[in-house]
Amino acid sequence: MKNRLQSSFPQMPQLQSFPTLELRSPHHMADFQPFSLELTSYTQRIRAIALGFFIIGLLAISSTFSFKAWQFNPDVINENALLELAQGGFLLLAAIIQTWRAFSAQDSGLKRDIRLGLALFALALFLREVDIDKLGNSVVWGALEKILRATALLMIFSFIWHMSRRIQLVVRNAAKILRAPTVVVTLLACAFYTCGWPFDREVFSIDKGLSQWFEETLEVNACLLLLCAGFAGNIKNDVVKIQAPSF
Repeated sequence: MKNRLQSSFPQMPQLQSFPTLELRSPHHMADFQPFSLELTSYTQRIRAIALGFFIIGLLAISSTFSFKAWQFNPDVINENALLELAQGGFLLLAAIIQTWRAFSAQDSGLKRDIRLGLALFALALFLREVDIDKLGNSVVWGALEKILRATALLMIFSFIWHMSRRIQLVVRNAAKILRAPTVVVTLLACAFYTCGWPFDREVFSIDKGLSQWFEETLEVNACLLLLCAGFAGNIKNDVVKIQAPSF
């Protein structure tokens, strides 16, 4: 049977030339690249929308929990109480996650610099929000606080010096940096911090306890957003659209 099939192939020249015709066809798999690229673009948009809904739900849950805790025990808004400790925990986790993603990812250069900058930003806020010297023995914890602040200040100055040598690269990619999901979420966190300032100064004519609750809740949500920024994406690659083949 096998010999009979082999002997019939010379009598079928069209079948023999079929591989050649396929190789000469102008419509290769690469021609379908535009569809895959645009599909990637749509996938990124869907992820951005999903991230937005997730953050809104997370902030709603956080605010509800904060209000319930305040109703149960009004002291949760005091210095170094539950809400401030939650802020410190979120900020410390945000700094750790941003640092881990900066050095564990395959990306380097500007993408890594963005992660490191946001990690230092979260660390600076952590040292500002948490009174470490009041967590225990004033001598020991006070010395630890000074050491941590001096170390953080040294790292920040080192990072600024490093970025000063790459200022042209940052300027050229400023639009991409500001559109990076991790930066967008961080800017949103800064907006929440700004919204908490009037309540801290008691600008509005409301009860002092309620004003302080608003301030602490907005700051908790800001810290939670900084934690979410650690999981958000970095600078995205440009989607290159190639003209689709005409059939």
